[in-house]
Amino acid sequence: LSHTSCPCFVLRTCFASLASNRWYRVHIRHGITLSLGHLTSSIGVDMVGYRKRSLPWWKYTVEASAPILPVPVSLLSGFLGAGKTTLLKRILEEAGDKKVAVVVNDVAAINVDANLVRGTRTLANNETLVELQNGCICCTLRTDLVKAIAELANERKFDAIVVESSGVSEPEQVAEMFTVKLGNADGKKSKFGSEGDRRGVSEAARALRGANTLDEVARLDTCVTVVDCAAFSGDLTTPKDLVERFGSREKGDGDANPGDDRSVGQLLMHQVEFANVILLNKCDLVTDAEAAAVEASLHALNPEAEVIRTKRSKVPLEKVLSTGLFSMQKVLDSPGWLQHMRNNKVTQTREYGISSFTYQSRTPFHPVRLFNFLNDHFLVCLDEEEDDEDDTEEEDQEMSEGVEETRHQEDEDGVEEEEQLKPPLVVRQQIVEEKMSRQHQNLGHILRSKGFVWLANRDDVSGSWSQAGTVLELGCGGPWMGLMPEDMLPEEGSDEREMIERDIAGPVLLDRRQELVFIGRDMNCDAIVAALEKCEVTRKEASDARAAAGDDKNGGRYLRKDEWKLKLDNLKMAPIGEDPFPLWPTLEEIDLRGEGGDGNDHAGQGHGHGH
Repeated sequence: LSHTSCPCFVLRTCFASLASNRWYRVHIRHGITLSLGHLTSSIGVDMVGYRKRSLPWWKYTVEASAPILPVPVSLLSGFLGAGKTTLLKRILEEAGDKKVAVVVNDVAAINVDANLVRGTRTLANNETLVELQNGCICCTLRTDLVKAIAELANERKFDAIVVESSGVSEPEQVAEMFTVKLGNADGKKSKFGSEGDRRGVSEAARALRGANTLDEVARLDTCVTVVDCAAFSGDLTTPKDLVERFGSREKGDGDANPGDDRSVGQLLMHQVEFANVILLNKCDLVTDAEAAAVEASLHALNPEAEVIRTKRSKVPLEKVLSTGLFSMQKVLDSPGWLQHMRNNKVTQTREYGISSFTYQSRTPFHPVRLFNFLNDHFLVCLDEEEDDEDDTEEEDQEMSEGVEETRHQEDEDGVEEEEQLKPPLVVRQQIVEEKMSRQHQNLGHILRSKGFVWLANRDDVSGSWSQAGTVLELGCGGPWMGLMPEDMLPEEGSDEREMIERDIAGPVLLDRRQELVFIGRDMNCDAIVAALEKCEVTRKEASDARAAAGDDKNGGRYLRKDEWKLKLDNLKMAPIGEDPFPLWPTLEEIDLRGEGGDGNDHAGQGHGHGH
């Protein structure tokens, strides 16, 4: 404290130094006790009612306790039937003296106790349960979820909050909600879509009581994913879409939205890779060897997560509550494919046949041969190019309710038409069995592969490759980093910049390359590498393409090293006669700085480069 003989000045100075967005309890000896909340940096506190006493200045002291920390939040993810609700029930029944609040999609599904009265907020003496009224916790910003968590946190009586996400939600998208800035959205025109969305944002902002983000009052503490051990392999290889696997929200018998084109296997991977703790549940329904094989697979897919085998979701609560494990950067870096890509090492768990390796090459793939290879061993999903006239903010604001209704009907018609074109499930199941049999025989059992590829005649942009179980998705991943403007690259000397520069292979190729991580069981790594090498463009094919374009430069004798791999627009697409992949944008067509055009932030996608 400043040396002054005026106690009021001493106190005013102390309060100004404690100003922040936290709560403090300040005790004044020879004075009174005050509780101060969400002080601003400009606040001045007058000691109204303070009893003046003729004491020397050093007899007046101010003691501030530590700030009240944000309430820890545990996020539970997992498929319907995996054991999430059973875990919630255990948390509520075994919390003991710990005061726990639970946010769920359906109160009735928990069926905790006869004393639980639907519509009230109190469970027994220590738990509070909040039911969300607007559907599942899924991939959009859930303002009702922000509001519910903020209100519970600001009650300042809970030791922990548990959030149950729906079976079809990706935990990363729920986690991002904690850092979305909402503090200035109250009463102002915001970027959040329709009037109803903006009203929801405004209500959520008010629930934060002056905080800018949710994590200032409630921090994400632990991401828990519950995996059904008996269903793991089946979910990775199922041909079912999300509606067939989880039911339809529209029909009221499940969580999935009609038209959601995510695969079951990809969704399972997202939930496994974005976890601090994985509960491998229902281990009593399989043999010890089968449980051990699934556990080894999970360790390979997410080496940073703690995998705990459980029966009926029985786990010590300290493993899932207030662990302090969550860090956004750490969990984003935790997937096994990313760690292997950065470390470039082969690992193997011999007992269960789990292994991983990275395939790298500086020669582009021939589109036809690559497609044929993929189509022989996977269900291939190719990202189609988006239309330019998408839902911009201005269009959403100008659109009348009638137009909205018409567009909604058109969307429904499109979904119905797509459903009609889809082969029956029994046919799709037969196709999957044939592809999986071929994969296991030729390549082994590939659980996960991810990375990026370079296709001949597409020199500006990388291809984003993501495979989980049966399904492999391949689409445009954004510009190669070597083609990005200097001012859009990470700062010179930073770790991110050094990683990019290590990937540059001279002024011709830059960072164009193939880099794919494979994780699987009993994989034939040599066979996979050999098959991919056969997909690469040959010098003769490149020479023929240049000759057809009138640009062979005397048979390529005057080309710089590796330059023969570029500008193969006239590459022959035998035997099908055309490029099987949809068109991707060129560098000139991409709005790198987000100043217009397609509205996509291509520059910020990262597109699998591991940077």
